[in-house]
Amino acid sequence: MKSSRPLTDLMPIPRPGVHQRSQNHPKIRELTYSFSMDLVAEREFLSKLIGRNIKITTVHGCFQGELFHIDAARAIMLTNVKDLSTGTTLPGPKLFFGHVILKVETAAEEPPKRVSQEQKEPNNERNDGALSLEEMKSALDTKEFSAAAAPIMKQMWNVEIMKYSDEEDINYVLIDQFQPMFGLAIRHLKNQKVLSLSAVAVDMSLHGKLCCLQVATKSWVYIFDIHLLGPGVFKNGLQMVLEDKGILKVIHDCRWLGNFLSQRYSVMLTNVFDTQVADVYLFSMETGGFLPSRTSTVRECLTRYLNLSSSQVSFLTFVETFNKDNPNIWCSRPLPTDALKLLVVDVIHLLDLRSAMLDAMLKDYTLLVDGYLNGNRLRTSAGFFSSETTSTELPEELQQLSVLQQRRREQALKDYQVNSRGFLERAEK
Repeated sequence: MKSSRPLTDLMPIPRPGVHQRSQNHPKIRELTYSFSMDLVAEREFLSKLIGRNIKITTVHGCFQGELFHIDAARAIMLTNVKDLSTGTTLPGPKLFFGHVILKVETAAEEPPKRVSQEQKEPNNERNDGALSLEEMKSALDTKEFSAAAAPIMKQMWNVEIMKYSDEEDINYVLIDQFQPMFGLAIRHLKNQKVLSLSAVAVDMSLHGKLCCLQVATKSWVYIFDIHLLGPGVFKNGLQMVLEDKGILKVIHDCRWLGNFLSQRYSVMLTNVFDTQVADVYLFSMETGGFLPSRTSTVRECLTRYLNLSSSQVSFLTFVETFNKDNPNIWCSRPLPTDALKLLVVDVIHLLDLRSAMLDAMLKDYTLLVDGYLNGNRLRTSAGFFSSETTSTELPEELQQLSVLQQRRREQALKDYQVNSRGFLERAEK
């Protein structure tokens, strides 16, 4: 698997320094940073300043605000931004691109303001479903994520786990800003016939927070950072892709995601192939019309239809456990590489699963066609072919479908127990 690389060229390595502020503030140290580091050094340096007040000098002027996010392409997002040249406060968060940034410095912290009791009370209303900066600060940091994920990653990235995928490398790219990759990703997705979808959220309800949406093609996985991009990610093109009737979307259990997108973002998913629904349909077909007592997980479907071993699908157990025990981790920024890999493996298998399920759905049809073709040949060679057979008569070969279904029902009653509702008890794998 190949990770994404930023489109921008790497810059020369800088020499960040620590300088004393003026004599007016002898106790406050100021970090001054020349914005020309290599990618890794930049992110490590600036990540330590998230949530702090910083001053940015650009080719257009000086700005001050709280550091909210640093992306892989050297763009910095500030909240509570103030234009120091005019003294005016700018509305909303602001994004500063790396090529216009000259210097980054820590700014003097303002003394805390006295607030009224009304202001202290939390406001539970959210317009965009994003976490506040205070919630962001309380989220687990990258080090805690790495410590919690270490044993999972060690097992998950065993070579055997990825054997089920095609030999072609899977590339992924994190879309956490609208430039430069967002437009390219949308154009690429609009040209596809089939996509697979998955998502991670905090609290799987209408009151929850959608953190990331993964959209996969045969060779690329796009991870859209909904937490950072907000509703604009849909209005600027992703909604068009999700509502396009000419693009098939493969999902396992589309109920939550479809309902969430509809209620929170007015996005109506169309042309969906649900692998959970397909599994119930195939079970009914294989048992002569019976229904199972429960639905199957993705892990069970991969084992059943792609013939994967338990070790090959164990990564999904890790993902489920991790989502249950550490749901707020998906709101921490920047997301570690290990977290991104978890999101990738959570979606790339769905396209292969759909293909295997479609083959299984056509099994009876193929069997009937083969009997249709061979039966006619045998009768002709034996001299029993009659040209007087009308096209409206149901041929003997097609009548075998009811015989096949009856045999399957009889066998199903031997293999499964029937519950009080008439459903077959399906053992968990």
